[in-house]
Amino acid sequence: MPENLKIACLRFDSGFHLGLGREEEYDRSAAVLHSDTIAGALCSMRAEMGETDIRGFLDCFRVSSAMPIWYGRLFLPLPPDKSCIRVRGNDPMLKRLKRLQWIEQPLWEQLARNGNLEIEPAMISRCGTAVACGEGRAIFLLRNSLEQKVCVGHQDGDANPYFFDRVFPGEGVEFGVIYQTDDEAVFRATWNVLSDVGIGTGKTTGNGQFRVDFREMTIQTPDSDASQLLSMWIPSAEELERGLDPRSSYQLLKRGGYMAGASDPALRHFVKNEVWMVAPGAILLGPNPEGSVVDLRPEGVNCHPVWRDGRAISLPFKYAESHGK
Repeated sequence: MPENLKIACLRFDSGFHLGLGREEEYDRSAAVLHSDTIAGALCSMRAEMGETDIRGFLDCFRVSSAMPIWYGRLFLPLPPDKSCIRVRGNDPMLKRLKRLQWIEQPLWEQLARNGNLEIEPAMISRCGTAVACGEGRAIFLLRNSLEQKVCVGHQDGDANPYFFDRVFPGEGVEFGVIYQTDDEAVFRATWNVLSDVGIGTGKTTGNGQFRVDFREMTIQTPDSDASQLLSMWIPSAEELERGLDPRSSYQLLKRGGYMAGASDPALRHFVKNEVWMVAPGAILLGPNPEGSVVDLRPEGVNCHPVWRDGRAISLPFKYAESHGK
């Protein structure tokens, strides 16, 4: 059945760097802009705009993790268990299945409806991370650029070189964030300001700025008792008590890092508490995932709450035995 989706489309004007939450480690950037990072950036921006009820603002929207759009063609996450994909023929590219992360929307609709999919080797993108309709070799979603920089001490003047990893979208690539909101005007206004300020590390030196526009699209989904996550997910207390169906397929990511988005610069060197989250792409059996918001405020630090958004956005997806682990 068709589902109507609202999407915020981000077209980056330059490269971006998404920190991994480790001290002074700039030589590697995360390649995926996840939903919890997006929600945190929007809340931080809203606070800069003068909003005092940040939790109220957070409660008025949900976002997915960012998904690549190549010349208007949306790519959605693949399940973590790639055995649902079969490459036709005995081709050496079979070993590259584990690198695949994204699948174009019409193919995703087939996979969600049937639970498995057969593809041609030529459908795999040149970057090796996406499956496209037809010829995929022209598609290059992301590239990394490792640059050497120098930090000069304010007191002793010593030069300390370091490497800085920047992620650049490929030609024709933008990022789509599926969203739900109770206040479209406030939500869009916050995005527009954030696009000028930027997202990620190094915003004052030209990293992370983007242009944003808002679109609607329709996607065909099956009737199913399973779903696929499109966002990061922290199960609620009720969901934890109920437990996950053992046939579910998922991966966990540890999230934490510095309070880099704090409005008070004196707080930005504090390390947040850590939490494990279920990553996008997971196939979950049972009721639709709801999720929760948790406070990662460091113990003993007198500061505002540090919200980590783990509420789910998901789509129906047919379960196949190959998804279970």
